[in-house]
Amino acid sequence: MQATGREGRWDEHNSARQTRILEAAVELLDETDPGVAIPVQQIASRAGLAKSVVYRQFAGKDELERRIRSYLLDGFFATLNDRLDIGTGSIDEVLTRTVRAVADWAGDHRHRHEFMRAGPIAADDSGLDAIAVLKTRVAGRAREILEPITAMLGVDYEPFETLPYALVSMVEGTLSHWVGDPEPTRSRGEIVADLAALAWYALDGAARSVGLQPDPELELADAISRLTADPPSPLPA
Repeated sequence: MQATGREGRWDEHNSARQTRILEAAVELLDETDPGVAIPVQQIASRAGLAKSVVYRQFAGKDELERRIRSYLLDGFFATLNDRLDIGTGSIDEVLTRTVRAVADWAGDHRHRHEFMRAGPIAADDSGLDAIAVLKTRVAGRAREILEPITAMLGVDYEPFETLPYALVSMVEGTLSHWVGDPEPTRSRGEIVADLAALAWYALDGAARSVGLQPDPELELADAISRLTADPPSPLPA
């Protein structure tokens, strides 16, 4: 048992060091222009560690970079998952705050965004970069939200099947283009409003295809209650 205790403390020590290294790397990403490589020695110095310690924690620079991407992905996904909380806000508010979170992250952390696009989070990634993995994860979370709602309302989920990934790809792709434009024609607030409106149009279209007419301005719980009390209208022949 004593050995197990020592091993546990050593694991905690290593985990704390790894987190310290990852946090240092992210700080440097935020301080460095996109496209500029950050040497491992610089990361080690920021973390207050020797370069050799970094290489004891990570099996080479490739693994370190994958872990940085994974760390960024997990943190950003947690933020988006919080914004997708359907317990508060109307459909319009949920869409707007989620799109705004992506716009803020892409606009304020350009090097993080570019770094995640530059490679995978795992060695057996099948060629997917971290942004592609993030889009899949967010789309999966959106499906976890939408599918039970359609079941509750007694309508077919099939018209919504491709919607989550399509919307996630639209938002991420459009904001990537906007961030990369040296002279964008839309402000951040305007591009967020545009994308939230487009997401609503797509969601509304899918809903209407199964006879539902949700109100985007109602608290989501109230909108669902109203739809539950008002059965879907039959579609025209």
